[in-house]
Amino acid sequence: MAFAKWPALLALACAPALALDLHGLKPDEIAVWAAPVEGGEPLASHRADEPVNPASTMKLLTGWAALNRLGPDYRWKTALLSAAPVEGGALKGDLYWLGGGDPRFDNGDLLSLLYSLRLRGIRQLDGQLLLDKRVFGNIGGAEDFEGDAGRAFVVGPDTHLTNLKVAWLTFFNDGQGARVALDPPLAGVELSASLKPGPDEACADVRRFVSIENDGRRVRVTGSLPPACDGQRAYVNVLGHDAFAGQDFAALWAALGGSGPLRVARGRAPDGARELASWQSQPLAVALSDINKYSNNTMARTLFLTLGREAGGEDTAVAAERALREELSHRGIADVGALRLENGSGLSRRERVTARLMGEVLLDAARGPYAGEFIASLPIAATDGTLKKRFAGLGPRLRMKTGTLNDVKALAGYWQAADGRRLAIVAIVNGPRAMESGKALDAVVADLARGFNTETMRSSARR
Repeated sequence: MAFAKWPALLALACAPALALDLHGLKPDEIAVWAAPVEGGEPLASHRADEPVNPASTMKLLTGWAALNRLGPDYRWKTALLSAAPVEGGALKGDLYWLGGGDPRFDNGDLLSLLYSLRLRGIRQLDGQLLLDKRVFGNIGGAEDFEGDAGRAFVVGPDTHLTNLKVAWLTFFNDGQGARVALDPPLAGVELSASLKPGPDEACADVRRFVSIENDGRRVRVTGSLPPACDGQRAYVNVLGHDAFAGQDFAALWAALGGSGPLRVARGRAPDGARELASWQSQPLAVALSDINKYSNNTMARTLFLTLGREAGGEDTAVAAERALREELSHRGIADVGALRLENGSGLSRRERVTARLMGEVLLDAARGPYAGEFIASLPIAATDGTLKKRFAGLGPRLRMKTGTLNDVKALAGYWQAADGRRLAIVAIVNGPRAMESGKALDAVVADLARGFNTETMRSSARR
């Protein structure tokens, strides 16, 4: 993105703040802050120093701190260790799965890890599979979401997070009858189905035609399945982390022709254990794109804990908060006591930030060495992620992280003017009317973007 010439910057720096139309929102319901990335005074500042709940825009602070402290090429390692001998293709003792806290570790990665074990000549596990969870000392929490228990967005982080702790229901209607299969076939999950062939119509979403009941261990599927739904999938959040990881391991190991283990439990690998197989994740920048574009709470919380792990300390969650605050201080961004952290993802009733602090983080990110990775992780208006169906009138020059809770609607990110200059924008609604404020919030952001365009055109004319 191009930088402006100094005369234009000076002209813009002297420009008055843009008048804010709140589009029906009450003044005490919204906090706004906007400033040019390339320099100059804020163009908008309304309740910018008032602590507000940022919802998922808090992920921006976590991602920014992670890029600065870990680097965009940081990778997570998952390993299989053992001190037992191998005899005749059998591991004669326990296998330790050292979880790395990889937020993107999925079944494809687990299959690759297990295939490496098979390549070593091991086909039988005579001992236990022991989950070594040492990398996270404390995962923290997300209080007051008990009513959402069982939903995928509240799945907590874990050292052995596998496939985001969801299994897939794959539906078939191919002349052999309507049916469904669980992928992977987890031993501790009972699947029952009552499906019949449905009408010949389009199937954009199989959940239009089926009902899925799930209590974490029993999944029941009923409905009428059109032929067009053949091959369609839907996910279910099942089991606890340890049970899911262990049963997923066993299912995929069996699919590779392996046998065992005897059982799954927790255990720490002995110091003399040797590495039998390992997997390295995609770089942090790839995970950050998933986190921000699709607002994944579980992955964001895992990234937050990774900050703590690398910072050191027995309490990983406390160390993560300390690391983020230290990064703010190091970059000269003052939180004036307004910042409150719970898990770094915005899945929180307690987290607080000011629009100004959020905006200053955006400015620092856009001016820093990892600006490309940070900005590329944000949803593109009318194109992808959580902005795919928003801001059609502004299009890809707008990149913003969204945030939503019962009493919160938020947007934070960047607008790029026609001449390449950028405006950092933060707009956060808190209050009982927040869920109804989407159109008004979008209109406030659109006004700021168009107003910045006007100011840049004026400054260009004055050169």
